Amino acid sequence: MAEGSKTFINHTDKDVNITLFVRDGDSPQDKGGTELVSVPKHGGHVTMIYSGDPGSLGYVYLNGLLVEWQEGPDMVGVSRKVAQRGDAWDNVLNTNDTVSISALTSGTFMASGSNTQ
Repeated sequence: MAEGSKTFINHTDKDVNITLFVRDGDSPQDKGGTELVSVPKHGGHVTMIYSGDPGSLGYVYLNGLLVEWQEGPDMVGVSRKVAQRGDAWDNVLNTNDTVSISALTSGTFMASGSNTQ
């Protein structure tokens, strides 16, 4: 069983909903469940505490994010998923305890990882 936490920080001027795609095991091809978090704008943050077995919603490894926000009258959603273990996006999601969303545009979002603990 893995235990720890991951914090999501929203540095944009829009509230965001983030769907976390949980990994079932250590391979990106092993898809687990999903978890939804809402993170307020202007530095809002949410810390997810996890304690679970592979595939459970409390498992440590992520396969990707779906970030959604309001853009005028429309809701925009952009998904980024891990293509291969050890690639840049996998490292942002799975080698850091904090993921920061820094910019939103109609076709993408900017995110980075850091370790704060």
